[in-house]
Order: sequence, then structure tokens, then C-alpha cells
Amino acid sequence: MASDPLVREGLTSRYRQRTADPRSVAACLAVWIAATVVIALVPDTDAFIVHGQLPVAVFTGLVAVALALVWLVARRPTGSRGLAASRWLGQWAGWWIAAGVAILLWDVATAKTGWGRPPYVPPPGQLLTEAWADKELLGSSIGHSAELLALGLVIGGAAGLATGLWMGWSRRAGYWINPIVKYIGPVPTIAWIPIVFIAFPDTFWAAVFLVSLTVWFPMTVLTNAGIRAVPKEYFDVCQTLGASSRFLIFKVSLPAALPNIFTGVFMALPTAFVTLTIAETLGVNSGLGWYINWKKGWSAYPAMYAAIAVMVVFCGTLLTLELAIRNHVLAWQKDLTRW
Repeated sequence: MASDPLVREGLTSRYRQRTADPRSVAACLAVWIAATVVIALVPDTDAFIVHGQLPVAVFTGLVAVALALVWLVARRPTGSRGLAASRWLGQWAGWWIAAGVAILLWDVATAKTGWGRPPYVPPPGQLLTEAWADKELLGSSIGHSAELLALGLVIGGAAGLATGLWMGWSRRAGYWINPIVKYIGPVPTIAWIPIVFIAFPDTFWAAVFLVSLTVWFPMTVLTNAGIRAVPKEYFDVCQTLGASSRFLIFKVSLPAALPNIFTGVFMALPTAFVTLTIAETLGVNSGLGWYINWKKGWSAYPAMYAAIAVMVVFCGTLLTLELAIRNHVLAWQKDLTRW
């Protein structure tokens, strides 16, 4: 069968799709090397003389070296590492080119030419300088946000999973709970802030409740939908074989509803980030949201931008981790659903 010309052609096309384009890799290396040379050797204007340009040049240089090493590994596609490196470069080379161009243009438009208006448009080196100078307070803010978000996700996710499972499994529970979910769940989180911060003596736990409430709604709705979407034939077959209600819930309903549950987690994370920032800005005197608002009040824009960049990395990492767990658990569904 492998000698069939059509089969050989299909395998060759798949191999070519997995192999990185040398021109894209060359462009990627050229962009990051150019960014390193410009940031390190071209002098800054008087308005943007900062002490953070050298670390940026070191960073861009290390990225160029790392990409070159990955390309060397990818040129030997016989092994699994070479194939993985080639596939990674083929998929992400465009993004690395765009990132290198963005950093280069950013530095040229600010530190090298002074086109940007200081301090509203700081160069990348100044963001690193401000973040490093305020590393203790910024680090504690990250820790507070992570703690608040983790508690909200765990409490809200567990409550939403239990509520959705109860509604989907019991018609009586669905009858009584469904109107509550419909009318309370869609209410914007900011509307509950005056009530919640009065009801809770501690602002931290008030913020945890707000994040939990935000997570609870999509988890409840999608878990309920997933449970109700399980084909009735599954339960009929299991009951014929003598399965108990516990078995039907934990071995049939929940595994079949996992795609919906992961979708609920995916939808809950962005809204949880929004609620977290609002709660920290209005009531909790700690966390990234509070730090950003505080720096804005002092017109410390470089430090504010550095905190926003940290928040972008923090939120993006959590979403990426959630998707990786989802793809691992639902590996059988990889060719059916992609988000």
C-alpha cells in the first residue's frame, strides 16, 4: 500500500506541511538580529535615555540564538525532536517575525527617534527598568491576584459544576434553579459590587465571591446543557446491565459532558479576569488591578504599562494551560472541535 503513488504523494505533502520554510526562518532570524543591533548600537535620543536598553538587546539576542538552535535541530527531521522543531517553526515563524518587527519599530519610534511622546509612549527598555525597580511590589501584586483568582475559580467552578449537574440530572432541581440562573447569572458583576462589599466584612472575600459568581454562571449553564445532551440510549444500556444512579452520574453523564464543561471553563476565565481587575480597582488594595490603577494615579505610565504586560502574559498563560489540559483530556475529540 505504501508503494501506491497517491499514498506516497499524500505522505510527502504532509511532510512538507510539517517542515519549516527556510525563507521564513531566515527572515525570522534577520528580524531579531536587526532588532538586537539597532537596540544595542544605535544611540538613544536625549528624551529617552534610560538604563534598560541593554537588557532588551540581550533578550532579543537570546531569542535570535534560540531560534537558530531550533532551526539546527529542525534540519534533522529524521528524529522526533527534529520533526517537532520543524513543525513548531513552520507554525509559529510568522508570529516570531511579527513580534521582532513590533519590538524593532517600537524601539525606533521611541528611544531612537523620539517620535513617541514621553512618558505616555515609553521604549521597551523603560518598561523593564520600571518593572525591575518595583519588583517587590509588583511581585506581591501578582501573588495577590493569583490567590484571588485561584480561589474564585475553584469555588465558582465547583459550585457551577455541582449546580449544572444537579439541574441536568433532576427535573425538580431544574424547575426551581433554572429561573434563578436565568435572572441572576446575566447580571453584570459591577452591579453587585455595592451590595457585596457591604455584605462581606473583608474586601478580599467579597472579591472572591464576585469572581466565583462570574465563574459559576457559565459553568452552570454549560454543564447543565452537557448533561441534558447525553443520549438517552447510554442510560438505557447501563440500566439494563444493572448500573446504579451513582455510576450513571459519574461514569456516564460527567464524561459525556466534558466538552461542554471545558467550554464553560474557557468562557469563565476571561470574565473572571475582568471581574478580578474591577474588584481590585474598587475595593481590594492589592493585586495587579490595584497596582495599575495606583500607578495611573501617579502618572507613572511606564510602570503601568509594565503591569499591563504582566497581566497579558498572566492571563494568556492560564488560557493556554486550560486549552492544553482540554486537548489532553479530550484527545479523542481533537479532530472534531478546535477553539
